[in-house]
Amino acid sequence: MRLELTNHEALHGWGVVNNSADWHAQRNRKPPASIQAVGDILFKAYGCRTDTTTTVELSDDERASLAELVSEHIALWGKRGQENAATPHLRSLVMKLGG
Repeated sequence: MRLELTNHEALHGWGVVNNSADWHAQRNRKPPASIQAVGDILFKAYGCRTDTTTTVELSDDERASLAELVSEHIALWGKRGQENAATPHLRSLVMKLGG
């Protein structure tokens, strides 16, 4: 699936993936392959961005994994009362992913 994302959606989406990878690393675990792949895709896409958008190509598994991970991240922030400026961009990303 080809998606056009704002630069903020790509950047904050990559941040969530990177945060998940750090969590796994602290526990001597390896993150799921689909999450690693999505992180690489978002990081490369952000590096190739135009002034306002970037385009990514995600498989159905990658799309579903990213939607689930970002949704969980948003829910955790909300539960802790820690929503911030990234939250609207992440919500928009989840909507585009179909989650």
